[in-house]
Amino acid sequence: MRRHGTALAVLLVIVGCGAGRVVRHGQVNDDALGAIRSGLPAIRGLEFTSTVPALALSKEEISAMVASEIDQSYAPGDVERMERVYMRLGLLPPGSGLRPALQRLYEQEGAGFYDPRTKRLVLAKTAMRAAGMKVDFLGRVFGRDFVGEFLVAHELTHALQDQHFGIPTQPEPVTDAHGDRELARRALLEGDATLAGFAYLFRATPDAKLIATIERQLHGVPAELAKKYPDVPELVRASLAFQYDDGTSFAGRALASGGWEAVDRAHADPPESTEQVLHPERYYDHRDRPVEIRLGGTNRLERAGWTRVFEDTVGELEMRVLAARAVPADQAARVAAGWGGDRLRGLARGDDLILVWMTAWDSASDAGEFAAAMPLVNPDAHVEQRDARVLVLLGPIPADVVPRIWTETR
Repeated sequence: MRRHGTALAVLLVIVGCGAGRVVRHGQVNDDALGAIRSGLPAIRGLEFTSTVPALALSKEEISAMVASEIDQSYAPGDVERMERVYMRLGLLPPGSGLRPALQRLYEQEGAGFYDPRTKRLVLAKTAMRAAGMKVDFLGRVFGRDFVGEFLVAHELTHALQDQHFGIPTQPEPVTDAHGDRELARRALLEGDATLAGFAYLFRATPDAKLIATIERQLHGVPAELAKKYPDVPELVRASLAFQYDDGTSFAGRALASGGWEAVDRAHADPPESTEQVLHPERYYDHRDRPVEIRLGGTNRLERAGWTRVFEDTVGELEMRVLAARAVPADQAARVAAGWGGDRLRGLARGDDLILVWMTAWDSASDAGEFAAAMPLVNPDAHVEQRDARVLVLLGPIPADVVPRIWTETR
C-alpha cells in the first residue's frame, strides 16, 4: 500500500520474470549490467552522479529484505493502527491483515528493485517464473535478454530519479500523514521508470503511438493482480496497480508532449493528489489543487481521554475502492470523481474508536452522490451534508460535538 518506499518491478506481472543473463549462475553479470548502466543515461536524458552497486539475492533473502523495508516504512504500531481505522471506515474487510498482504505481494513481484535507503540495485538470483517461450526465442535470435534489460533499466531509472530528484525514505507519522499526495508522487516515479524501460529496449524514446500501446497493455494490471492475489485486499492491490497503470499514463502525457524534459519538470513539480494522476488534464491543462482541510472540534473528546491515533487524506483513488464495496466499479469511479479534498482523523480510547472524516467536493451535486453512497458502504456511518461538504462520523460521538467539528474545521 502507500508509504511503502521500495520501487518493486510489478511489470513482471505482464512481461514475465527473471533476470536472465543479467544474473547468471546466481551472480550479477557485470558485463550485461554495465551495458545497461552505460546506455540508459543517453536514452533517459539523465546522467548518473554516483555508481549504483548491484547484488543478487536468493528468494529468501529478498523476502527478508521486503519485511525489513515494511518495518522501516512504518513507525512501530502504525500498520496496526491503519488496519483498525480502515476496517472501521470500510476500506478493508474485517480481519484483513495489511502486513502479510504487503509482504506477500511485494516479495512475489519483486524480482528486482532499487533500494533508495542503501542506494543499491537488488536482483533475484533465480527467476520466480518462466519468462515464456516467445521471450526466450527472441532472446536467442537477437542475442538480447529482453526481460532482464527491461527490469534493470526500469530500476536503474529509479536510481537516476533518486540522484536527481530524491526519493523520500523517512515515514510520515501516521497521525499527520499525506498518503494520497505520496501515492501520486510514487505513480510518477513508476510511470517514468516504466517508459524508460521500454525506451531502453527500443533504444529510442517512445512516440505517442507506442506510448498509447503501452498504456493499453498496462490497463490489464488491476485484473491480473486480482486474479493472482484474490486474498489480498483490494485496497492494497489498487494502490499498487495505480502506480504502474495510471502512473504510466500520467508520465506518458508529459513524454508525448515535451519529451523527457517535460517528465523532469513534472518531478520538479509533482502531482499533489491521486485525482491529478487519474485525470491528467487536472494537472497539465488546468491545475486542480486539492482542498486543504484542517480538522477541528475534537478538543472536548481529547480532554475526555480520546487520543489521536491516525490522521491522513484518503484521496480519490481510495474513495473509488471504498465506494466499490457497495456499488459497481464504474459507478464508484463516478462517485469519487467529484473529490476535492478530505481529512480523516481517528481517535481511540481503550477498545473504542471514533472516526471524524470531513470531505470537500467539486459541487453540491458531487457531495450529494457521495453522501448517498456512504451509508451503503458503511451502515453505521452518520453522514451530514452542507453544500459541497460532507462530514462522516463513526463511533460514540456526543451530539454536541458535531456542530463544533463543522464550525472549527477550516
